[in-house]
Amino acid sequence: MSFFALLILLSLILIVPVFFVMKEKSKRTRNDSIQRHQEYLASAHHIAIQSQAELASREKVENSQTNKLDVINFSAHHPFIKLLYDEQVPKVFRATMDDIGQQYESTHHDEITESQLFTLNKLIATRVPELITDYLSLDQHYAKTVIIDRNQQNTSYDVVLSQLNSILDFSQKLNTQSQNGVVDKLLASRRYLDDVYKESGMAADSLKIK
Repeated sequence: MSFFALLILLSLILIVPVFFVMKEKSKRTRNDSIQRHQEYLASAHHIAIQSQAELASREKVENSQTNKLDVINFSAHHPFIKLLYDEQVPKVFRATMDDIGQQYESTHHDEITESQLFTLNKLIATRVPELITDYLSLDQHYAKTVIIDRNQQNTSYDVVLSQLNSILDFSQKLNTQSQNGVVDKLLASRRYLDDVYKESGMAADSLKIK
């Protein structure tokens, strides 16, 4: 065998294994790259789903807070308060309005339904001011002397006072309902404690300090 042929043979012996080694290494590198890419896509998909869920949850909370009815803030600029201290408004009207406002402020608003709170807010913030403003636009002699309701023989004064008393009655009933709701919580708390004492094998009376 010539020297040249021997050189070629030795080259093949060295090159062929190196070729297969490099090919296998390249294959592993490619597989690793594919696997990392798939893991990245899976992670990105998981993060996207999680972000969407968090966004949906946040929007739900925000919408709930946005849709929640606010309790009336009786500031000096509120139409109800302005009329309450307007001396042109008859004293009996103002006294009834004052009772309505006190009933509203002492009501536990979380203990009445959203529909009830909406109606009560509407009556106080809109209906009462409209009612009083319309009455003040009448001639005072006309308002107190001319019968406008033949069936009930009521003047404008009587009609307005009757409506104010009706709103007061409504606000009192809601106030009572809200107080009962708080009382129910207190009673439920006492029943819970009684059950705890029973489960512990100790009567409530035995826990009193002697």
